[in-house]
Amino acid sequence: MSKFFDDKLKILKQNRINNLEKKLLDQDLKGYDHYVFINENRKAQVITNGKWVTEFIRTTVLKHNYQIDKVSKMLIRDFTDQEIKDFEDGLLS
Repeated sequence: MSKFFDDKLKILKQNRINNLEKKLLDQDLKGYDHYVFINENRKAQVITNGKWVTEFIRTTVLKHNYQIDKVSKMLIRDFTDQEIKDFEDGLLS
């Protein structure tokens, strides 16, 4: 595979992960009183200080981490048309 396609795939994956993190923090867990830590693998961990974690938070973090795992296996064809268009628009600007 050419370097261009490798770089394109890497940027598409990074953009997808950034969007997943933004969704987790700004939408899914907004208003909940727990600390969420994003580790070096870009997976979420809940910091609770021994407090009870609701099933909603646990499920939301598990879903996020599942999506992060899926991104590492994605190919260019697996991204949405909008994600590819956003990538190409970024190259032109």
